[in-house]
Amino acid sequence: MNSSIYCPHCQKHTDLQLAQYAYTDVHGRRALHPALWNTGKQGEWWIGVCNSCGQPVLVRNDVEIVYPSPLPPPSDPNLPTALRQDLDEAKTCFSAGCFRACAVLARRCIQVACLEKGAKKHNLVEQISELTAAGIITKDLEEWATVVRFIGNDAAHPNAQAVSREDAEDCLRLAEQFLHVLFVTPALAKARRTARGK
Repeated sequence: MNSSIYCPHCQKHTDLQLAQYAYTDVHGRRALHPALWNTGKQGEWWIGVCNSCGQPVLVRNDVEIVYPSPLPPPSDPNLPTALRQDLDEAKTCFSAGCFRACAVLARRCIQVACLEKGAKKHNLVEQISELTAAGIITKDLEEWATVVRFIGNDAAHPNAQAVSREDAEDCLRLAEQFLHVLFVTPALAKARRTARGK
């Protein structure tokens, strides 16, 4: 078996190789056997070894479940440091199954981004509208930010609608794309322009 993950030990994107264990039979002969168990309805469990650091992880089927949980990919270094830290924390919450926390942090990313882009209003609804009115974000980006705000608000307040895995995943993806449009894409364009002397 060979599966690709972000290793929970070394935090690198790497492949997992199926581990083998040594076995001595009744005749004293040593042999290597794959560290693989078929559990019937649950499928197969196996021990994978990271190609980068050599540390083991326990895996079910094709990385359907991994223990310890694999880390998410790191956020783009072109993001401002505070935003990158918040986004990485949101990703870590998602990978740990903390979906409400993920949604709250994704909402925080939207608000920090609005402030970074010069919003002066008091609350996030007004800050998003302010950036749209100033032409800093488009109507599409306004919609993305609003959806993240809705889900993040539900996650933060009692007696609100529950936050599912799908809600948190979409919230996280929208927040990350919002940040990419505002910060990463302009940084890449500027770097290419500078590299070409334009």
